[in-house]
Order: sequence, then structure tokens, then C-alpha cells
Amino acid sequence: MRVREPRWTRFARAAVGEVEPAVPKPLHLRLRLHLADLRRRIAEAQAGQAEVAVHRRPDARLLPAVVGTWAAAAVAVVLSGEMLVGCALLLVAVLLAVFSAVRIRRSFGLRAGRQSPDGRIRRNGPGRGRISHCGSAPALLQAAAPTLVLTMVCIVAVLGSVALRSWSTAESALEQAMARGEDMVLTLSLKNTPRPLGMDNGPQRVAFDAVVLAASAKGQLMAGRLPVRVVASMAWGDLQAGDKAVTAGIIVPADARDSVAGFLRPSTVPQAVKAAEGGSQAAVTAIRTSWITAVHAMWDKGSADTAGLLPGMVMGDRAGMDSSLDAAMKTVGLTHLTAVSGANCTLVLASLMLGLRSVRVPRAIAFAASGAGLLGFVMVVGPDPSVLRAAVMGAIGAMAVLGGRPKRVGALLALSIVVLLLGDPWLASDYAFILSVLATLGLHLVGKRCVQWLAVMLPLWLAQAVAIPLAAQLFCAPVIVLLQARLTPFTIPANMLAAPVVAVVTTVGTLGMVVAAVIPPLAAVCAAVSGAGAWWVAAVARTMSALPAASLPWPSGVQGVVLMSLLNAALLAVLFVMMERERAMALALKVRSLLPAGWRDHWFMITVVLAAGTTAWWSAAVLQL
Repeated sequence: MRVREPRWTRFARAAVGEVEPAVPKPLHLRLRLHLADLRRRIAEAQAGQAEVAVHRRPDARLLPAVVGTWAAAAVAVVLSGEMLVGCALLLVAVLLAVFSAVRIRRSFGLRAGRQSPDGRIRRNGPGRGRISHCGSAPALLQAAAPTLVLTMVCIVAVLGSVALRSWSTAESALEQAMARGEDMVLTLSLKNTPRPLGMDNGPQRVAFDAVVLAASAKGQLMAGRLPVRVVASMAWGDLQAGDKAVTAGIIVPADARDSVAGFLRPSTVPQAVKAAEGGSQAAVTAIRTSWITAVHAMWDKGSADTAGLLPGMVMGDRAGMDSSLDAAMKTVGLTHLTAVSGANCTLVLASLMLGLRSVRVPRAIAFAASGAGLLGFVMVVGPDPSVLRAAVMGAIGAMAVLGGRPKRVGALLALSIVVLLLGDPWLASDYAFILSVLATLGLHLVGKRCVQWLAVMLPLWLAQAVAIPLAAQLFCAPVIVLLQARLTPFTIPANMLAAPVVAVVTTVGTLGMVVAAVIPPLAAVCAAVSGAGAWWVAAVARTMSALPAASLPWPSGVQGVVLMSLLNAALLAVLFVMMERERAMALALKVRSLLPAGWRDHWFMITVVLAAGTTAWWSAAVLQL
């Protein structure tokens, strides 16, 4: 026990400049001080946010068009051509009726009175007074008319495009032969390079999309263009996109929701192979082959994981990736790095724009050159749904910047979704497309808020590194459960550790891919630099996948989606309550006012019961696995 010195002794020490030796504070006192400091920082952050101007609300004018287009695309692919035309004509009639009603109402209002500068109608004659139509149904309908017209036009366009495809395929001799299940001799044109399926049991196989250009069955020759998905032996693995080959087999009709007409398992190895002749496809093949050669020459002896992973991170080619590394990346949620996503396209476009503008290239020329470079990148890596979405959104964003208007991510995302669904309605049920949209939507809606919330407790750079994968994962996890019913707790830490090298791998690797066929030494340097980042990603995947509880059981199906959504909503609610206490209290009081009178004094008990019920539901679902 420390004996307290007399007061005059402390005065003497202070007079001669002696400092009283510091005494370590007890642990509980230090913890209280730390919590008090954290509360002070949270209060300062909330006060600073209150002083900032009111945030602009998200631009939701295109939201009805997105919802209508997506719903129409999802439904149209399972309807017959006659029903599609009937629905389209009905919508056109409704649109014309609404438009006529608005025009008649507007003309009647203009004849009955004159409009004042503040937008209200002033009636003529005795006893006239101002009658505001701002809250009336016709006025609201007139205000929403542009959005309604755009939505209807998008829906009719989707229905019409699907109906035209349905009729064209129904009249095709190839389609009829496929429906009869006939064994045919087929001439195929590969749409993309075959990719290994990574099967654990049985012989290894490859999968690719192709177009049947011609076929013969029972002496009948048939021509057309029938899209099919092929699962074949490894003998097909050496072919490239654009090659043509002859084979035989039976095409099994696909489900109406699939983007292809049928599935083919060739009964022979590829015959009469004809490589792609000249043109862009030959250049694409040369670029891909030269880059893969440079990567393997640099990393085959040093790191087999890097040699297999780097082509996947740069151009989505996972053919040389080890199956154990693929499983490790799935366990920790890093597989999106090997499927060229929106982030890759954004980095390529941003790098081109920054490089050209830094040497004072005019904005119009820089925009055109960057768009051409992005188009070339998409051609090389293949037009996957996520790549198409990112390419369209990046082009629209570049046009917005070129026009001098601020970039609105929400409006650009909505526009890109509508454009892509109009071009390919079958994207509505494509998981890659859905996950790409959800990840971008998460970053747009809660990404910035997560950075602000986490920056109170963490350094800014660390808050940004955590917030980006956190926001994307919170929105994507409910859909990922449908593909893989597992809970991966290390997804966010793994993405946070991999994030710093992704930009280097993408930009340097893309440069190496472009110059691999013409400047091999520079491609080797790029392979070494970008390969170092790929090695780090592989190390993170293998290390974190080997940790305890890296993959936990989770319910599948609808209940898994609902439970994951509730878990993510609870996490966002906790962050919201911690960081924006006043707004959270106001929202809680508003929700409490909506409850029945007898429940308002027991809201805490209701919350506990709901939480306990959800926990019991999750426990019962997990125990059944």
C-alpha cells in the first residue's frame, strides 16, 4: 500500500521541478477510461455528422424500371410465345389508357382555370380559390408518368425479345430434332475456351458453351444456330474459343430458365477441328496463350499455386489451378478473385483513364481509348455476366464524367441492370449476375456508412479495408447460401488481407497479358510482380482455410436464406445503434408507435422473444443437418 506524502512535500517537489513517479492504473480503471474515450469519440463523430449537410437521397427514379424489367425477364423465359405477345399487348393498352387519361385530365384542368406560378390551379369565376392538386391521384399519376412509361416500355421490350426468340427456335429444324431426341452428327463452334470442372470422382471433364451450326440426322441436313452447353472429355480441353469441330451425340433440351437450348455430351473426340481463322478471335487466343506461357515459365518451379492462380485472377482462366487451392479459396470466400468481376473492369478502366489524362490527353480521346481498352479486356477474358455488368456500368460512368455531371452510382447500376437484362433476359436467374449486382448495391448503400462507423474505432485505412468486404458480404451472403450452405467466419478477414494486392495483380497482370505476345521480357517482369500478389492470395487462402471453424454448417434452402438475412440485418443494426444512437432511438420510438397499444410497454420483452425464437430456429435447423 502506497503511503501518501504530506502536502508540503508535494509542494516542494513541484517547486524544484521534480515529477511524481507515475503509478500504473488498475486494469478496471484503464478499461473504464478506454470505454469513456470510445464513447467520447462516438459522440464527436455523431456531432460531426449532424453538422454536415443533409445527405442526398439515393436516386430511385429507375428502381421501378429495374424491378419491372427483372420480374418480366424472370417470368418471360417460362411462358409461351402466344402468352408473351398477349401480355405485351395488354401492357401497351394499359399504358395508352393511362397516358390518355393524364392528357384528358391535364387539358380539362387547363381549360377550367389558369395555373399560378407556384403550380396550383386558380379557378375562374365567382368564389374562385386555389385548389391544390399536389396530393391528388391525377397529379401524382402525372408526376410519375415518365417513370411509369419507362417501366412499361422496358417490360414490353423484354417480353417481345423473348417471344421472338421462342418463335424462331420453335420453327427451327434443329430444335425439332432435339425435341425428338435424335442422335445427330453436329458441327460446333466454341463460344468460349473449355474449362475443367474439377470433379472429385470419375474421369475429369471440361465444360464450354458452343453453337450448333449444322447437323444431320437420318439423312436430313439441318442448318441454324442452336446454343448448347457441352460437357466433354479432356480431349476437348485443347480447343480454343472460335474453333470449329465435328462430333456426334444427343442434345438434351434445357430448362426454359437456362440461357442455352440444350445440353450435349459428345460421344466422340473432336473431329475435323478447324482453328479460328484470323480476325479478333485469333488475336485473343494468341494473347491468352502467350500470357499463360509467360506465367508458367516464371512460376512453375517456384510456386505451382501461383502458376495456376495468376491466370485466373487476371483473365478468369482456372484451368491450371490445383483442386486443393480451389477448395481452400471456396472455404474462405476468395473464389470471386478468380472469376473476373466488376472490380477488375473498374481497375482496368480507371488505370487507362488515369494514365491517359496524366499525359494530358484530351478527355474525349481518353474516354474513347479507355472504352476501347475495356472492350478489348472483356473480349480476352470472356463476356461473363459480371464482366458485362461492370463494362456497361464503367462506360456509362465515363460518359457521365465526360458530360461534366456527378457520377451517381445508384443510377448507373440501375441503368446497367436494365440494359443487360434487355440484351439477355436469361441473366435474371444467373447467380453470377445476381451476386455481382448485390455486391455493388451493398457497397453503394452501406459501404460509406460502414467506413464511417468503423473509423471511430479503427484507423481509416483499416476501416476501409474491413468495410469494403463487409458491405459486399452482407448483401451477397443470403444468395451464397443457396450455392454453398456453409457459414464461413473468415471470409471478411481473408478478403481484407487479400485486398491490398488485388489492384496490383489486376493492373500489372493485364499489362503483362497485353504485351506477352510482342514483348516477352516485359511480360516476364509483369508475371513476376503480379505473381507475388497471387502468391500472397494463395497463402492467405491455404492458411485461413486450415484454421479451426473455418467452415461451419448452415441450413440450406429458404430457411438458410432467411436466417442469413436476419443475421446480417442484426449485425448492421448493432453497428447502427452503437454509432448513431440518436437516430436509432428515434427509429425505435417510431417503430414502437406502430405497435398495438397493449404491446408498447413490453417492446423489450418482444425483442428478446424474437431473438430467442430466431436462435432456436437456427439451432433446430443446424441439428437436422
